Amino acid sequence: ELEQAIRREAKGFPGMRIVGPNCLGVIAPHIALNASFATDMPPKGNVAFISQSGALCTSVLDWSLQEHIGFSQFVSVGNMLDVGVADLIDYFAIDRWTDSIILYVESITEARQFMSAARAFTKNKPIIAFKAGRFAESAHAAASHTGAMAGVDAVYEAAFARAGIVRVFEIDDLFDCAELLARQKTPQGARLAIVTNAGGPGVIATDALLERLGVPATLSEDSIAKLDKELPTAWSHGNPIDVLGDAPPERIGKAVEIVLADDEVDGVLVILSPQAMTDPTGAADAVIKVAKHSPKPVVTAWMGGRKMREGIERFNKAGVPTYSSPEQAVRAFMYLVSYARNRELLYETPRELPVEFPLDRAKLRAVFDTILSAGHDVLTESTSKALLEAYEIPVAKTYVARSADDAVELSQRIGYPVAMKVFSAQITHKTDVGGVALNVANEQEVRAAFDRIVTDAKANRPDALVEGVTVQRMVSAPNGYEFIVGAKRDPV
Repeated sequence: ELEQAIRREAKGFPGMRIVGPNCLGVIAPHIALNASFATDMPPKGNVAFISQSGALCTSVLDWSLQEHIGFSQFVSVGNMLDVGVADLIDYFAIDRWTDSIILYVESITEARQFMSAARAFTKNKPIIAFKAGRFAESAHAAASHTGAMAGVDAVYEAAFARAGIVRVFEIDDLFDCAELLARQKTPQGARLAIVTNAGGPGVIATDALLERLGVPATLSEDSIAKLDKELPTAWSHGNPIDVLGDAPPERIGKAVEIVLADDEVDGVLVILSPQAMTDPTGAADAVIKVAKHSPKPVVTAWMGGRKMREGIERFNKAGVPTYSSPEQAVRAFMYLVSYARNRELLYETPRELPVEFPLDRAKLRAVFDTILSAGHDVLTESTSKALLEAYEIPVAKTYVARSADDAVELSQRIGYPVAMKVFSAQITHKTDVGGVALNVANEQEVRAAFDRIVTDAKANRPDALVEGVTVQRMVSAPNGYEFIVGAKRDPV
């Protein structure tokens, strides 16, 4: 009722837009505007922050003051009575101070507007999103305090990817990722070469890469030959490239230069651990010199504390991403990969489909009536194919045999060989219960297959009602593809 009262009051001020209610407010550091409940002004920066959580805003503001993280704009949207996330994305797209957007969302209401705004923005600048309410329980909590229905997480995952948005799953990653994507080169793929002065960290990095669906780069023969000339004979002769613990800066820099030039490599991670003969600062300078001349991204992990500090500062000044662990560095590289892939999706325009299809509506209605009247949650093979046929999607004609004699008669009518499968509304995965026989070639095999399928299905699923066996013509498609299609209508 209060929101409706605000809406009625706003009609008296045409052209005025409203942020909120139930929000922290708006901060624009570059023009010294603080129209919020926050007491401090954050530093000026190039990252816009949009959040549906006011409490998170106050925490981020406090943290930014400690870490000297700056913002171009800072907006808490609250219940979005008027101005929504999409409106802000559109506005920040033309804001001269904004190079990237950080987005904290619990739900999206104007889905079409959001997708359009995000796609337009991410063609030139990155959006990094943290979506809360990934699980049913947390989604319910988010809905209760924002007044908006939280959607199924998989829908958001697909929408973000299609809109070119990079999604992070930890709050700590938001700002690292925003800075990284706004400043770094994007890779052409997920093939990462790892240069390290110690074997263990290289293995850790490889594990982290594989866990995140990255690809350890396979070095070309030419690169191996060049590395053989530059490195001691005891080097690892593969990826990770272990340049050994006594590696001087020149050796590390040369190894990075060689693998960056390899066409089989999309990016390079350089790991350094402090050892007796290690020069962390000199090694950092060598990596910086090579990295700035390469079109490929280079990320680093200078592992340690006091001895590594000067090298880390050199990286920060040069704009080379550096992290305290191999896992963090790999995660950063994979965010770059995700951003590059999502941007490619932006330019994949789906082929336009006709709005209307010449379908037999009466036949469709009859099929649906039969399916709905049965009251099953899962379609049987025959009803699912009847449904596909009603939409004029070609399928293998399916017949149901209630006995071995029926199966023989149907097989002879169809023509050998045939495929036979258990027919039961309760059995979805037929192979798991021994309910499939392929390339059945004659009457004797049909009878044997019928008896075996029914017996095995009843033994493996005694709770299921086995009504018989389906019989189909055996279709051979050597160059065909098996795929599963799923669809969901999201309420948003």
